Order: sequence, then structure tokens, then C-alpha cells
Amino acid sequence: MIKSVALDLDGTLLNSKKEISNKNISILRELYKKGVEIFIVTGRSYSATKEILKKLELPIIVICYNGAKVIDTKNESILLEEPLSEDIVKVLIEISRKNNIHLNLYQDENWFVEDKKNWQTEYYKNNIGIDAVEKNFNNFTSLLMTKALFIDERCNLEKIEKEIKEKLRDIVHLTYSQERYLEILNKKVNKGKSLEKILQLKNLTLDTCVAFGDANNDKEMLEMVGYGVVMKNGEEDLKKDAKYLTDSNDNDGVYKFLVQKIWKSGIFPTFFINLLK
Repeated sequence: MIKSVALDLDGTLLNSKKEISNKNISILRELYKKGVEIFIVTGRSYSATKEILKKLELPIIVICYNGAKVIDTKNESILLEEPLSEDIVKVLIEISRKNNIHLNLYQDENWFVEDKKNWQTEYYKNNIGIDAVEKNFNNFTSLLMTKALFIDERCNLEKIEKEIKEKLRDIVHLTYSQERYLEILNKKVNKGKSLEKILQLKNLTLDTCVAFGDANNDKEMLEMVGYGVVMKNGEEDLKKDAKYLTDSNDNDGVYKFLVQKIWKSGIFPTFFINLLK
């Protein structure tokens, strides 16, 4: 029986317009009422998830920054945080400046860039709906960062990825959250590891959790849970190894899979499922 649901946002719970459908909202609210724990598991910052959370109207736990920070929305307390060290961030800044490639840093729920006047900043801003803070990276009092993100075309990011691996080896976790996003995290975290810790905190198990995702940064989470569900619009490599597949984010794939599993498990009577259709 499903006891928890973990949801990526972009490309998964959100449609292409960055909205949650009424069907997805309805099914998640009803599951919550029935005692099923709902978790948002996203690469976004907490500040970039708040408008979405308002629409759900659920006091849930949000796993942000691909697992680097976990917040309980009931009181906005931090349950887990594993930032990048200052030494690692210094290396990333050096790589960024040497290769003239756009670097984004995240600290205290703020998104920092050294230059706002470029297509990368506009591209990211349009995707997540928050504004960057322009700041010379030499002027930080502390370089402890929740995460770092390089934005560029994939061919350029792959060169940066190679250089990061040469200089930092296995002391960081690298993942592509979208085609143009290369994320750098503390090696202790990814979506799967952080979800597992929170499930343990709630006395829940991975085998009774269903998780939804569409991108490379969802991989560990989808592999670890009992029901790892990849969206139809997901990356091909992810779909190839998927435990389960569902419809796209624009066709209520989350809702459709949950209704199917809920109906089979008998959590809700058939008449309720018919009301949601």
C-alpha cells in the first residue's frame, strides 16, 4: 500500500506552463486527508517553491536544492542542510571565470550571479519566477553555499563537468536537472538520500513510497523507492530503466498513475475515483 508520495516539480507535477492542474491538486489533497504523506522533491530553492505550495494548501515537507536543504512548511524549520564547503565553491568560481561560463550560487534562499545581463540569467528567471541578486563573488563574508549551478548549452557544460571531476574528483555530487543545468552539490546529498532520511524521520519506508520524476537528478530517488514513476516527457535514459511509466506532465501523468494505484489498493471507494475523473 502507498504510504507516501514524493514529487518532482518541473516537468513532473507542473505542466509546461509551470502550473499544477486541478486534478493533481485534488488527488494530492485527498491522499493527504487519508494519511498519505506528501513530499515535494525539487532542484528549486525553497523561495522558488512557495507560490506552488500556496496552491496545494498542504502543510508538507519540501526537499529543495536536489536534497541539500529540507524544510518543514508547517513552521519553516530546517530539517536537513548540507552545503558546499568554501574550498569547493572557490574552485567553482575559478572554473567559471577561467572558462567565462555562467555560475549561480545559492545562500540563505537568495540566488546570486556576478552578471545579470546575459541569456542564462533570463532563461533561469523565466523558468522559476524569482530574481537574481547581482554580486561580486569576492565580496561574500562566507562562501558556504547550499548549491552551485552552471547554466549553458550541454556541449559547454560537459567540458565544465570534466574539469570539475579532474579538480574535485569525488568530493561533490554532479547532476543534470535540465538540458542546460549542471548542478553541483555536497557529495552527501541527492534527492534519493535526502528522501530516505525524511522517510525514516516519519517512520516510513522506501518500499511504500511512490516517486515521480522526469530528469537525471531524479534518478537516485526513482531507483530507491518501491514505485519509481517516470513521466512520458522524461529523459530517454530514465524511461529506459523505469520501474513504471505514466503520461506526460501536460496530460496529468501524476494524477493518472495515482488514481490507478489508489483504485487497486482500495484506499478510496470507486465512486470517489469517478468524481475525480
